[in-house]
Parts: sequence; C-alpha cells; structure tokens
Amino acid sequence: MLSSVTERQFERVKERYPGGTLQGLPSGAALVSIPGMALPPGWSATSTNIHFLVPVGYPGPPPDCFWADQTLRLVGGGQPQASNIQQIPETAIVGLWFSWHVVDGQSNWSPNRDDLMTFVSIVIDRLRRAQ
Repeated sequence: MLSSVTERQFERVKERYPGGTLQGLPSGAALVSIPGMALPPGWSATSTNIHFLVPVGYPGPPPDCFWADQTLRLVGGGQPQASNIQQIPETAIVGLWFSWHVVDGQSNWSPNRDDLMTFVSIVIDRLRRAQ
C-alpha cells in the first residue's frame, strides 16, 4: 500500500507530466514512470521514458538513481557516464540505469522541504548534460 505522502506528492508530478504513473511494488516501494521526457541535443533520441523508485520509508530516504530507455545513448553512440543496462528491481523493465544520487542526501534532502518533483528536477538536471 502506498503512503498518502507518496500519493499526494505524485499528484504534483502528474500536474507537470500527465502521462506519469505511480505503481506500488511488493516491498512497499513504488515505481514512478514518466513517459516521453524531452531531451536536449547531445542524446541519441529527442525523448526518453524515465523511471525511478520511491524507497520504503519515503520521504525520509530520498529516491536514488533512475532509469531511461535501454537504447538511449550519447549522440555519437557512446554510453552515458555512470550508466549501465539493468533491470529495475521488482519489475520486468530493463532500462539504462543512471547511478545518479542526491549529493550528500543526509544534509541535502529534507522531507520537510523536498518532494518527488525535487527528484524529478535532479533527473532533468542530469539529462541536461549529455555526457
């Protein structure tokens, strides 16, 4: 069962990304999926689907890492920095996993200030840099 905090915060994500979905997982975590996120020049595609896990105990622990379409590459065909092909835990989805984190999550993530849109912004910031 999803927490009311996660469901409420996801509504804010849906306002910006109406096609987004929130799926509860057996562990109590949740999967946020955002289809068709626009990408800037430098990527092999103009958009990608994004997925990230909302951990058990959220909003205390922040989301960590994200996945894009398995075929996403840099415009020259190279693998993006700190990425690898990996299955999303508790799902059948295989994607391009980005090892991208809230920097120093202990001091830079506050459940009183930050929400799921904060993490979406972190993902967008990473994708702005095609590297």
